[in-house]
Amino acid sequence: MIRKLSADMINKIAAGEVIERPASVVKELVENAIDAGARRIEVELSGGGTKLVRVSDDGRGIPRAELHLAVASHATSKLHDPEDLFRIGSLGFRGEALASIAAVSHLRLASRPPGETGAELRVDGGQRGDVRPAGVPPGTTVEAADLFFNVPARREYLRTERGELRAALGELKKQALAHPELGLRVLADGNVVLDAPPADEPRERIAQVLGRELAEDLLVVGPREEAGIRLRGYASPCDRSRGDSRQQFFILNGRAVRDVTLLTAVKQAYANLLPPRRHPSVVLWIDLDPADVDVNVHPQKAEVRFRRDRIVFRVVLDALREALSAGGLVAELRLGRQGERGRRFAERVEGSPDSALAQSAASVTALLPFPAAGPVGGVGGAPVPLDAVPRRFLQVHRRYVVEETEGGVRLVDPHALHERILYEEIRARLEREPLESQRFLFPQIVEVAADEVAACEERAELLARLGFEVTPFGRSALAVHAAPAMLPSERVGEGLQRLLGPPGVLGPEEGDEGILHGLAATLACRSAVRFGDPLPDDQIEALLRQRPHVRRGHCCPHGRPTALALSLDELDRRFGRQGKGT
Repeated sequence: MIRKLSADMINKIAAGEVIERPASVVKELVENAIDAGARRIEVELSGGGTKLVRVSDDGRGIPRAELHLAVASHATSKLHDPEDLFRIGSLGFRGEALASIAAVSHLRLASRPPGETGAELRVDGGQRGDVRPAGVPPGTTVEAADLFFNVPARREYLRTERGELRAALGELKKQALAHPELGLRVLADGNVVLDAPPADEPRERIAQVLGRELAEDLLVVGPREEAGIRLRGYASPCDRSRGDSRQQFFILNGRAVRDVTLLTAVKQAYANLLPPRRHPSVVLWIDLDPADVDVNVHPQKAEVRFRRDRIVFRVVLDALREALSAGGLVAELRLGRQGERGRRFAERVEGSPDSALAQSAASVTALLPFPAAGPVGGVGGAPVPLDAVPRRFLQVHRRYVVEETEGGVRLVDPHALHERILYEEIRARLEREPLESQRFLFPQIVEVAADEVAACEERAELLARLGFEVTPFGRSALAVHAAPAMLPSERVGEGLQRLLGPPGVLGPEEGDEGILHGLAATLACRSAVRFGDPLPDDQIEALLRQRPHVRRGHCCPHGRPTALALSLDELDRRFGRQGKGT
């Protein structure tokens, strides 16, 4: 028997599409506040947003006579005729958000337009009460308590309170970056976790949201205007990357979006400039005619469809490449005729255009599969046999080591090799006991993002195993009392920040094994000799001695090769020699 669904059932179905978790509530309410002309917004969360989400703004407010209509399904002030759907300039437009939130929570809507008295309306699980007078400041306050109280099955899919808080903060960061002129303050269980006053300069807003150290390192992208597309922003240099793409923000006409066209443009701009599975940080503001983009393709309005996606792709790609080139970070390799395999190896080489290694990169024919034999030596492992002493070697351009071999030469990346050696030792030690620590007379203060303070508490046990002793220092800093003895003191801050990134930064594996891999790889990377540092001969010799005896010595923990081989036969062919001695 076919029956018409009740209004309550319709609203609950709509809530399932629009309201996935507390972060969805935060997004919808903040977007409504921005559409209402708010200049300052305060967000209060309790229990990660599962117990309470309260959003207060100083916008235009809602007249008392329209409060009932505001929580009705498909009621909006942002669309007037069907043609408006094809030129959407507001953040919200569906008229579903408040009705959907009210259907699955205890909602309180209080508002006061300028020059009027205040009023409030309560809705419990979709059941509306009466509008009553309320003494409230100008603007609007929306409270959503006990989210999904009447849909218990949905609660089972929520993360822990801390996980939901992190997701809500992630959404609020997007909104803060999308609107630097907006004052945004966020409290979680009474503690301020984000305080971003209005910023006159976008880089200052990035510093407020993502950290000052990152903001100061970013390269300027644009401004660029082409084919009706206006683009400006910032992007990280090639020596600063992450294990995930969560710090790639795209603001389209004031709306934070996630779009495959934009993600692909970023990926291609950084192709061959970053190690495998590493991603840049990018914040791009893009403005174009609303008629050239369709935002009505997903209930949560996070996905868009460009009408001229190829042009958008090219504009973003060219702007990023120009920024990287201006920063001196694009390797300009001069490649001759060669096989596809040699070309791929050549494109992986980092260096300047006149680098001797770059010039010879086209001749690379094989990546040596170094054998795994025996324990690590020289860094706390077993002694290395004397017959492992390398032949003649030379460091060139303070970057790579050229080692003479029986069949030609081997090009070695000292940083990558040292990184692999340290990684294997760290993993071996962690199987037995925590790493040795060095205590500081005065704690080092490390500035971090608010969610990284929470991550420090979550990973306290693992950090202790690595030799860290860390305590919170305010709402956006950490006090480091002790750090691993092998980690240089000047690199403690950046090493700790890398360890506190989101779970995706720790590698492709899942669970504790993946976390241990990521922590060990990050600590090894920050403890290894720096790429580009000049090395004395005894240090180079020690590294080369250990290479044949370290497990998986052909690559670093992040997948980059530690060495490339160039055979005498290939050299003879390149110099036009028909054979030895000719």
